[in-house]
Amino acid sequence: MNPTLRLCAAAAALLAASAAVADTLNVRLGTPFVTGSNLHRGAERFAEVVAAESRGAIKVQVYADSQIGDFQQLIAGMQLGTVDMAYLGPGNLGQVKGCGQLNVNYVPYLYKSKRAAEEVLNGSIFAELFDQCAQAGGVRVFAVGGDRSPRAIVTTKGPIRKPEDLNGMRLRIPPIPIFRDTFEKLGVKVVPLGLNEVYMALSRGQVEGQDNGFDLTLSFRFHEVSKFWSATDHAYDMGAFHVSERKWKSYTPEQKALFRKAALEGGQLATRLGEEFAAKGMEELKKVGVQYVVPDREAFRKAWADVHRAYEGKVWPEGLVQRIRDAQK
Repeated sequence: MNPTLRLCAAAAALLAASAAVADTLNVRLGTPFVTGSNLHRGAERFAEVVAAESRGAIKVQVYADSQIGDFQQLIAGMQLGTVDMAYLGPGNLGQVKGCGQLNVNYVPYLYKSKRAAEEVLNGSIFAELFDQCAQAGGVRVFAVGGDRSPRAIVTTKGPIRKPEDLNGMRLRIPPIPIFRDTFEKLGVKVVPLGLNEVYMALSRGQVEGQDNGFDLTLSFRFHEVSKFWSATDHAYDMGAFHVSERKWKSYTPEQKALFRKAALEGGQLATRLGEEFAAKGMEELKKVGVQYVVPDREAFRKAWADVHRAYEGKVWPEGLVQRIRDAQK
């Protein structure tokens, strides 16, 4: 080949490669969930589907273990546009101005079961709430997927069999107002900590327990330093894919559809792995000498029956809790 033609061909190839790189959409997705956990693997599956379906045109980089922030930092990052997406809980946005209605997801005993929670969170009631939050708070939940095990109370002192047993205890509770109110009602001294701080706090006696299910408790190894498990099942939660509203508006309809499809597949994998994980959870608890009890759930239900009333008509619309309960089959 003529040297001049060869040079032109090389330049053209270089320009084409540069254009391909420039056209690649890079997405940063953060999550506090532990590497290798069912929820982390759900986020990784999301990234895999996006890459495959877009033929490499969209690349999602998943940062687990709070590498680029815990819940609050990831939300702030999405508001600022420094974080594109996050895989959190659907109620974590409740702390954001204009998103307080999402705190309703943490009303004690709001859902009858995990299946009921999944159906309602993917239904019309929450679609409306998520849209309102996106408009007011700058962060959108664009898909909900990935069952989590019901929340339990896991302590260094116990067993916890009735609400009075928690009086005076120091528990790590998520920095969510209705969670704080729920436990303070029982005399708990609430200590807000990031998930990556809890293990050390438990081992040093700075807190005497925390509330999470099998997925997070076992993933973070909290059961190694807290030997009493009380299966209150007081809240059901799921994983939820969040996105900066600013970024969401910049995506094409086709890209949005792909993200939703990938989130569905990622959520399904997280659910399946979570169910397998929970099935093995009891064996894991026995291995490390954790005492597992089923408390008087009806007593807890009664103790927390009116916690949500202070929020009705103020933080969320009057009657929202009843609408959610009525929507369950």
